[in-house]
Amino acid sequence: MDSFYASCELAKIPISKDQPFVVGADPKNGSGRGVVLSCNYPARALGVRSGMPISRAWKLSPKAKYVPPNFKLYGEVSHRIMTILRDFSSKVEQMSIDEAYVDLTEDPLISGSSGSIKEAAIAEIANEIKKRIKEKEGITCSIGVSNSKIVSKIASDFRKPDGFTLIKPEQVKDFLAPLPVEKIPGIGKVSRSILFEKLAISTILDLRKADLEDLQELFGRSALWMKNVADGIDQSQVVSRWDPVSESGETTFDEDEGDYVKVAQVMLEVAEDVTKRTLEDGYLFRTIGIKIRFTGFETHTRSRTQDFATDSIEVVKRECEKQLAEFNEGSKKVRLIGVRLSGLEKKKSDQTSLLEWSN
Repeated sequence: MDSFYASCELAKIPISKDQPFVVGADPKNGSGRGVVLSCNYPARALGVRSGMPISRAWKLSPKAKYVPPNFKLYGEVSHRIMTILRDFSSKVEQMSIDEAYVDLTEDPLISGSSGSIKEAAIAEIANEIKKRIKEKEGITCSIGVSNSKIVSKIASDFRKPDGFTLIKPEQVKDFLAPLPVEKIPGIGKVSRSILFEKLAISTILDLRKADLEDLQELFGRSALWMKNVADGIDQSQVVSRWDPVSESGETTFDEDEGDYVKVAQVMLEVAEDVTKRTLEDGYLFRTIGIKIRFTGFETHTRSRTQDFATDSIEVVKRECEKQLAEFNEGSKKVRLIGVRLSGLEKKKSDQTSLLEWSN
């Protein structure tokens, strides 16, 4: 989806399409604490980004319209959109509240055709998905189509907002070649800088030509994954689940962050989002975990499971803070912070939850 939280709000708030619009904490005329959760494209044009401190967003765009998040609304819209996608395929893998993979290989219009007829069938389905979402929810999405998940993901970002990009198998390498390496999901500013400074790599074609051993010295096991993506290789399948095994969310900082007070602030915003989505879907949870990624792709996870399922957002926040405290005393800068709830149990109408952790 395009700027999902902001789009959900703008579908019911009549403002000029050119006015910057931000969903997040109260900016309090530039002195507010908290972060930007979403913004529209006019706000992005001014430099506002998701995960940015709300005080900085105010400095960049003081005339923007700022609204608090409405997680109940976003969960409801997301559920309806995923239902629309399942009208087109039984194989839908929801990746987040606003993103999913759809496997259309068994669709009779596609599997029974080839060449230009097949391309027309794919475009017809994609445009029908976009049309239904627009008509029912008043928001837009961008669709990428290819023979693999990761290339489809890259293609979906190619013509945002409201875009459609079809990459045929024989076009994959040429499509990827000129793109900056940071277009690959998981390669951010720090990795891009390392690739350029150490190996003079700036495009996906450069990455494709790079020596694997040189990459392994810098990125370890991630090096082979990088090479495969540069070659357009991704064998992962679309895994459809009607009931989620977990709910998660994460935020990547625009610049690696060394202030753990700010990291904790963002983490708690993410925790609140994930918890509210889980509860809106009708689930309790037993396991709470965080994911933290430092400069250079060093990634750690922590989690803790309680004996009984809960629905307490305070328990989530308290446990996330405990887990983050394991890393607070270090000097490493944080690139990404995430929260994951698992051990989900469908909440019954008469079910109550225990809010305290067992010893």
